[in-house]
Amino acid sequence: MVGIDAPVGAGLTDGRAFRLNFLLHLDRDIPPRQAYREAVDLFVAAEELGYDSGWVIQRHFRQGNEHISSPLVVLAAIAEHTHRIRLGTGVLVLPLEDPLRVAEDATSLDEISSGRLELGIGSGPFPGAWEAFGRDLAERHDLFGRSLARLHELLVGRAVNNLGEVLHPPGDALRERLWQATTSNPDHAHEAATAAAIAGDGLQLSRATAWQGGTTRDAQRRQAAIIEAYRAGWTDPGRSPRVQVSRAVYPHADRALAQQLVTPGVRRWQSWSTSGEPKNAQTVDDYLAADRALIGPAEALAGELIADPALRHATDLLVSFVPGVPDHDEHLRLLESTARELAPLLGWRPPADSPVHSPVPS
Repeated sequence: MVGIDAPVGAGLTDGRAFRLNFLLHLDRDIPPRQAYREAVDLFVAAEELGYDSGWVIQRHFRQGNEHISSPLVVLAAIAEHTHRIRLGTGVLVLPLEDPLRVAEDATSLDEISSGRLELGIGSGPFPGAWEAFGRDLAERHDLFGRSLARLHELLVGRAVNNLGEVLHPPGDALRERLWQATTSNPDHAHEAATAAAIAGDGLQLSRATAWQGGTTRDAQRRQAAIIEAYRAGWTDPGRSPRVQVSRAVYPHADRALAQQLVTPGVRRWQSWSTSGEPKNAQTVDDYLAADRALIGPAEALAGELIADPALRHATDLLVSFVPGVPDHDEHLRLLESTARELAPLLGWRPPADSPVHSPVPS
């Protein structure tokens, strides 16, 4: 990303500063059918606004009140209503899945979407899901490593049986669009980032990796160090490192009104969260600070993002609008405000094949 006053990112080969992506938290208290229809609407709107990609999370049994337990199924529906925007999983919890079934579903979706899938995978923190699937959460890192190695083999065409049969549809193209979410455990984060680089996978840094205490700038510096380890470990001369950093933004001209809008979401997230600084916050202001959420006018948010050291080598900025739990119309407003007001202040512009060629700055 290249901001008005300072560089914010690594820059892309097409001359654009960074890719602008959004993370969909489908967590309103509405019937699942309505939630999935709204997801399609939001992706269609994001495509028209020029977003490079949209990402959905995976939550089993509606942990955190999310509706998406099968992200590849939901993205397949979205694929049929969109044409350009890329479709990401942020993230699919790989150790709870059969890697072969993931590979088959993912490559099928990639064919349906004409090669638009960005497959983000991680190990997932929720104990209840691990218990339900009969897995030991204490083994999450080992299980993730074994599942990931298997997925790599499948995508590059390693035979799956003695008959010499291989994955179909083939996964060689998707193999280059695999992303690994790093663990939030600082004892493993650098090692995991280096391993992702050696594998040639993209690196995803969630906001959860920032919930480790200290100031916001301390958290950003920790993430910057993880990115440095990833970039240092990159060995593929034919491709560039891919780094996606997630930030919670809530652009609104009136910060006081914005805080009122997100207060129900803050209280709701506190009610189901089980640990971490945000859970223990006493006031809404305390929660927003602990959550590292940026709320207020686009110009103020842009200044914060420009100064964020973790974004200086990011190729992708993933924005989420938590903890607002916005209704449908407010979600559309947030998508538009981010694309038309906030992101241009950071140097972003839509891709050449976007319906929107020149976003209108504020």
